[in-house]
Amino acid sequence: MERKMILGVVGASLLALAIGILGPAQFSEPKKDIDNHLPWKVKQSQGTSEVFGLHLGLSTMQQGLERFLASAEVSLFVSEDDDYMVEAFFDNVNIAGLGAKIVLTADLTTTQMQGMLKRGLRISTLGSGTRKVTLHPEDLLIVRASPIANITYLPRIQLKPEFIQKRFGEPSQKIKEQKSDATHWLYPELGVDVTLSESEKDLIQYVPPSRFSALLKPLQDEALNQKQE
Repeated sequence: MERKMILGVVGASLLALAIGILGPAQFSEPKKDIDNHLPWKVKQSQGTSEVFGLHLGLSTMQQGLERFLASAEVSLFVSEDDDYMVEAFFDNVNIAGLGAKIVLTADLTTTQMQGMLKRGLRISTLGSGTRKVTLHPEDLLIVRASPIANITYLPRIQLKPEFIQKRFGEPSQKIKEQKSDATHWLYPELGVDVTLSESEKDLIQYVPPSRFSALLKPLQDEALNQKQE
């Protein structure tokens, strides 16, 4: 099973980069505050999760773009199943010496994204069949003003289970993918899914806790289908 990304196709953005670029922007906080924005510093705040100093579902994409010392490449992806996703993809982010790729997903309605598809400056098709759309400049402004729906953190190093245990604690549940060696460590109270694998890239997904069920359901469905086979 391909790793399930909430409401979209985050993995598609890792295959190709969009042309529209937003950034770069500078960290405005002193180093001690940057250290508090490390990927395992997740807390409940303002009715949602806070990570990297951003409140999921509340902080805007513009605030996210201002958080990281890197340029972001923004594009719309439309899957063969007509799932829509607008992402800002940071290819190289360094936080307190930790290198990673980061994806911010914009909280937009399907109607908004369908309009962006019609106004797109260029459309190409990836090997998976997903369409990649270069956004019109006016739509980039809309993206900047939209809330951050979720964040995906892809570290350059392999994450060890003992490290995750120490940083995040015991997960409420672990679900192993049936067609790979990936295991999801789930922390619904924080809206965190840590995916560990020996053969694939590790990643951490952050979603508002109120939307965690949308991330969890595909994993549970696959596990149930496997038992019924």
